[in-house]
Amino acid sequence: MRLPFTGRTAALVSAAIIVSLIVGGATSYLFIQKSAPVEKFPPMVKHVDLSKRPLETFAASEQVTLPPDASPFVNSTCPSLSPTWVADENKKPGVKMNQASWKNLQLYSAEGSALWLDQTAVSCGARVKIHAALYSSNSAPITKIPRTFAAWRIGYYKGAGAREVWRSGAINLKRGKATTSKAATRYTEANWPVVTSFTVGSDWTPGFYLIISFSAFGQIENVAPLIVRSPIGSSKLVMMQSFMTWEMYNSFGGRSAYLGPGKDGNRDTDERSRVASFDRPMVGSGLYSIQRDAIPFIQFAEEQGINIDQESDLDINQWPSIITKYSGVIVGGHAEYFTHQMFNTFIAARNLGVNVAIFGGNTAYWQTRLAPSKYGLDRHLVMYRDATEDPDTNLNLVTIEFANKRINTPPSLISGEQTSGVHVFGTLYPVKIPLWLHVSTSAPIGGVSSDSEVEGVTPNAAEPPNVHILYSGLMSWRDAASHKLFKKPVAQVDWIGFPSGSALFNAGMTTWSCQLSDACVDLPFDSASRGLIQDITKQVLKLWQIPKVGTSLTQ
Repeated sequence: MRLPFTGRTAALVSAAIIVSLIVGGATSYLFIQKSAPVEKFPPMVKHVDLSKRPLETFAASEQVTLPPDASPFVNSTCPSLSPTWVADENKKPGVKMNQASWKNLQLYSAEGSALWLDQTAVSCGARVKIHAALYSSNSAPITKIPRTFAAWRIGYYKGAGAREVWRSGAINLKRGKATTSKAATRYTEANWPVVTSFTVGSDWTPGFYLIISFSAFGQIENVAPLIVRSPIGSSKLVMMQSFMTWEMYNSFGGRSAYLGPGKDGNRDTDERSRVASFDRPMVGSGLYSIQRDAIPFIQFAEEQGINIDQESDLDINQWPSIITKYSGVIVGGHAEYFTHQMFNTFIAARNLGVNVAIFGGNTAYWQTRLAPSKYGLDRHLVMYRDATEDPDTNLNLVTIEFANKRINTPPSLISGEQTSGVHVFGTLYPVKIPLWLHVSTSAPIGGVSSDSEVEGVTPNAAEPPNVHILYSGLMSWRDAASHKLFKKPVAQVDWIGFPSGSALFNAGMTTWSCQLSDACVDLPFDSASRGLIQDITKQVLKLWQIPKVGTSLTQ
């Protein structure tokens, strides 16, 4: 049965979502660095409200063209990959880890040492600088024994989950601290020295990497994500990793883009950072998202032998043309923050026949923009969440929800759905399983984690035609007491075939990707549902490699 939410219900749910995302966003996964000292900042200056746009219809979105690249595209200098490159990579020896040890890693606070990198994505031959220091989130004493750093490529490797490609010698670190700007934007950084660097060798297989700081006893103390880009078109699929969303949830120094330390000792939304900086270590919910979304998905895909190139969302923002070089683009987990350029890139890619598969939820909810820091371009993410507070009044740049009446380009233009609930749990039941999807027509997806953020169809002129609901179910609020006035939200999984021939699959929940691997750090769904999710994902990944696969899919 199709379960849309409309009218007053939609308005109430939307209000609940906005409150939950702002007040509870940083606590979604219960991992927050301890508060920084309460400081005084200049008041936020507000201006007159912005005008409102009419709702962008799906028909109008079909005229969206690909945004131009922001700079001349620079292809990866890494060697060409063979058609069997993932299978070949899997034969190489992995680290001394297993799926259980990945699941039990506790990386959410930086204790002992921490690091950040001067880049998010590179190609072979690039020199990457590591900024690092001794650090403890609770100011506890730290041993001054030297630390070492290593680069691990995430993959399957017979269950080991990663392969080490580089390791530093022992390095003495000095104690570092977080620095919060005195500006009203309250952004936090770590102005730490470069302690070492490494060159990405031609023997580094492109993919998703973690750069790790180790204690003298071999314990992982902190990690930083890095993508080594493949030559364009090395695979038929490309996966966009959500560095922007991870950074918004990063609470290093006691502040995230959601919350900051309040005067009464509680977390305060007014004290949130209006700028999230890449010039600091990753901790808290930001790092949890990497463990929940990116690592399990990559390990699963490579276990299946599926070739997928990796790019960061900053790459897609810089060079929208990247997506058009592939049969399909993959989004995993929680890609909550898009720039205007990225939003139009996904719509244009769909119009050009590029398949899209979203194995997550709460996708493209907030519009953000990038700004430089003293360390380089696109190192600051701007996020005011209030149209009258953001000094930039350009509707393509102002940092509010895409569905806000001032922008009025709801995420359903991309995925067919909009966020319907945050911190919910329940069961989804099959509605109509198409002939192309070879799974049970009666098996539900049950035991959905209470950390889930879910999406549902909202019928309006922005919704694409022919949205096919695969699974649907009423969810329960995790915090039922604070949602007494709100009806239960709907969670739905859908697929869409577009006039261009492209197809879209949307899982519609943030916890989908995590269920693909035993390394999942989130609450597990029931075992039958996990098997169903893995089966669906594998089929979609194989089908979405076919150019314009929507022309051949049956309802």
